[in-house]
Amino acid sequence: MDHFGRRPRGMVMKKKIAFVRRGLYCFLCWILILPVSGCGLFDREPDDVVIEIGSICLTSDALKREMAFIGPGTALAGNHAEEIKNRLVRQIIDYYLIIEYGRENGIVVSEAEFQGELKALTEDYTETEFREAMLRAYVEPESWESRLRNQLLFSKVIREVSAGVHSPSYEEMKTYFQENRSEFTSREMIEFRQIVCNSKEAAQSLGARLAAGEDMGELAKKYSMAPEAANHGKVGWVARGDLEESMEKALFSLPIGKVSPVVKTPFGYHLFEVMAQRSAGSKELPEIIDIIEARLLRQRQEGFCEKWLKKLRAESKVTINQEILSKLKLS
Repeated sequence: MDHFGRRPRGMVMKKKIAFVRRGLYCFLCWILILPVSGCGLFDREPDDVVIEIGSICLTSDALKREMAFIGPGTALAGNHAEEIKNRLVRQIIDYYLIIEYGRENGIVVSEAEFQGELKALTEDYTETEFREAMLRAYVEPESWESRLRNQLLFSKVIREVSAGVHSPSYEEMKTYFQENRSEFTSREMIEFRQIVCNSKEAAQSLGARLAAGEDMGELAKKYSMAPEAANHGKVGWVARGDLEESMEKALFSLPIGKVSPVVKTPFGYHLFEVMAQRSAGSKELPEIIDIIEARLLRQRQEGFCEKWLKKLRAESKVTINQEILSKLKLS
């Protein structure tokens, strides 16, 4: 728990949030399992090629490197390892089938599109920080940009192929809402501020000063040992169920604007004031219609793309050297 008694929700630094928000981490993971190569780019003997997908060839070394990513440093038992290897192979084949489809159908990523995406991915980082992020993900900086171009092409193909998928109608969204109403509920919430002291006597002394009319925010800023003291003791909004038990019992029984008696918790001795409340209840359709629309549209797009990919698999030529593939082991 944090100093507010709240259960942790995976808080991360601002830059890490930006890293995930802009899709960089997801992209780095993709290119780890999806090497970029062409049959004419490697000085290899023909029997070293494991998979051929159109103009793209994957050698045994390339495939082994990507298999190692699945469970680095972990030995996997026979049947389980084989299952993971086969799933990885299917993922790689599907990825390159989509890349080849884009190339054959004139779908391209312009230089302006590439530079715009590159800027969006890197603008929150210094050059050193960005290179360190790639190194942590075991990505070679020298090959990163070419792989980014492939990933952008992959995404563009998917967008263009699914562009004809229509958004759900109002009636469809209404039906979904009625059938899944329990998903759209909100818990009771309060906004509060507090003063935290390391002794009961200190908290009681401040409680007396509050009763005499002094301002809680000013006293919190000056005397509270909690990290939100600089914000005049304001913790913000929290939901029932997110607080330590003794804090929750005191806060959710406290009227708005009234200062609590001294409350002992595992974090110290507290004086609480509830500033505002929100009742629990179900949200109505107008409040969450955008969420439902996005969810249903995504489901439609995924269903459409899966059917399209199944057809693409059936129509495309993929050659796998099963003898070499059977000898490749996960480690």
